[in-house]
Amino acid sequence: MKQSILALSFSLLSAVLFAQNDVQFTHFVFNKLSYNPAYAGAAEAPVLSALYRNQWVNLDGAPVTATLNYHTTLSKDRVGLGFSITADKVGMVNTNSIEANYSYRFSAGEGKLSLGVNGRLEQGTVKWSEAAPLELGDGSIPAAEEQRLSPNFGFGLFYQRSNFYLGLSIPRLMRTTIYRDLSIDGSRSGYRTFYLMSGLVTEIAEKVKFQPGAMISYNSSAPFEVDLNANLIFMDTFWLGGNYRLGDSFSALIQYQFTPRLRTGVAFDFTMTELNSYTNGSIEVMITYGFNRQTSVEAGQIHNLRYF
Repeated sequence: MKQSILALSFSLLSAVLFAQNDVQFTHFVFNKLSYNPAYAGAAEAPVLSALYRNQWVNLDGAPVTATLNYHTTLSKDRVGLGFSITADKVGMVNTNSIEANYSYRFSAGEGKLSLGVNGRLEQGTVKWSEAAPLELGDGSIPAAEEQRLSPNFGFGLFYQRSNFYLGLSIPRLMRTTIYRDLSIDGSRSGYRTFYLMSGLVTEIAEKVKFQPGAMISYNSSAPFEVDLNANLIFMDTFWLGGNYRLGDSFSALIQYQFTPRLRTGVAFDFTMTELNSYTNGSIEVMITYGFNRQTSVEAGQIHNLRYF
């Protein structure tokens, strides 16, 4: 009986891992480096960003993710470099990683096209001590935690103009340490997620801009995912928007541009699935700081902001 229960637990954990192999953010429009290495340097100025996500608040074992990333350009904006540190916890599985991103950028029509690659070193740990056995001394649960350190790689394409972007990427080409530790094999390519993202910004009224965006993610071992995002930007200072994740959740986003360099934001996800009986939803906080950005302030307007 105990073996059957443990097997069921593995099945549930496997489903979670397949469904969320890569980290998930509602602020994906403002955190493209987590999905596409070709985005490195796209702001054409050094940018430091930090995000924290608590998914399915009050639900034991739900994902909690924190990431810090930095990217900039070199060689007259032809080369982009980016670095990320991410900590992700799902149940008794912890994944910590450091990542380096490189992009080469060249002119393409009215915009720029970037080709990017990344290298990632990740540590996966299964903390069996956090398991909840039905009986004390349950021998079917290992006594020691399992750890593994392994590399990973990915690549991407990113095209942008001043008011539009389009990106395609596969940020993880190899099985993560989680899959190896738990012997979750699945299909040969089931651990790879493909991302297609796009967005634009347009002025719809005096001092009001509209910024829609979308991201499609495909994994052969997980449900098809679509995120639709829209923001209204008032006086280049106050951002108010929403995000819809197909069949999963609706989110409210609020951001404020405190200075031409500093922006903060918060997102609240409202779950639309049966999980809404067990959780109040998810919360995500973002802060972004741009260094050495050439800006000017006239009549209350902030110019030269990077919307993407």
